[in-house]
Amino acid sequence: MANPIKKMIRAVRQLRAMRRAPLRLEFILTDYCNLNCKGCTHYSPLAAKEFADLSRLEASMQHLGRTCATGIRDVYLIGGETLLYPALPEAMQALRRNFPTQDMYIFTNGIMLERMDDRFWEAVRNTDCIIAITRYPINFNYQHAEETCRLNGARVRIFADRADDSPFFRFALDPLKEQNGRISHFKCYNNGCISVIGSRVYPCSISGCVSHLNKACGTDFTHQDGDWLEVEKIRGVRDIQRLRNRPVPFCSYCIVPPDTVSYGPSARHISEWVETVPRHTPS
Repeated sequence: MANPIKKMIRAVRQLRAMRRAPLRLEFILTDYCNLNCKGCTHYSPLAAKEFADLSRLEASMQHLGRTCATGIRDVYLIGGETLLYPALPEAMQALRRNFPTQDMYIFTNGIMLERMDDRFWEAVRNTDCIIAITRYPINFNYQHAEETCRLNGARVRIFADRADDSPFFRFALDPLKEQNGRISHFKCYNNGCISVIGSRVYPCSISGCVSHLNKACGTDFTHQDGDWLEVEKIRGVRDIQRLRNRPVPFCSYCIVPPDTVSYGPSARHISEWVETVPRHTPS
């Protein structure tokens, strides 16, 4: 049995490290995707072909840049598949205007990179944006995609290499909302994934994008006061820190630790995201 004092010390150190971690903002352009990954944390297999309103997106970027930029290290444009966004060059330029010194990333599975036009690559260069590729175990030449970025003068990084047989996480929700929210938050694998969706800021995409699950599967995962921040009401970076560092009501839906599953196509079945057999977060 683990020494309880050592266990407590480790927990305190973990909590301090979590609260001191640099902040990032993830601006979600779409949850629609050209892949169909089982258990996606943006519920992309269930999402309609919809895109963020550019004017609202720019307004959120402007307000958050004015109030929080000095406390933010990284900013992401993310999906779904980000390269599907019709006004991507404009979104990139708006993000750079409002976050001039932050590291800026576009997240992509890489499949569309060879088909992107000159306007896209010019915006990538002008904004000094990093192309962050997630590799999946699919029949696709990722090395060629990386070379395409370099030939177009873009910086490229492999954000996650999932192209081997390593397992994927399945982040399950408890429809009865009977989990210990504090423990779920403390052991959260998605802590720090601050998601900007329209005019709201959520602590993660699992919460922020859950409407896709509700609409497609008839579930009723609801939000309460405290589950998000209204962008226009944010006055400084401490508001973002509090949202990240403290459990919110939605955390009581989240089961930790996540299961591990093999990669595969989604069947768009509720069981990919919802725990049908009661399972409680361990203390």
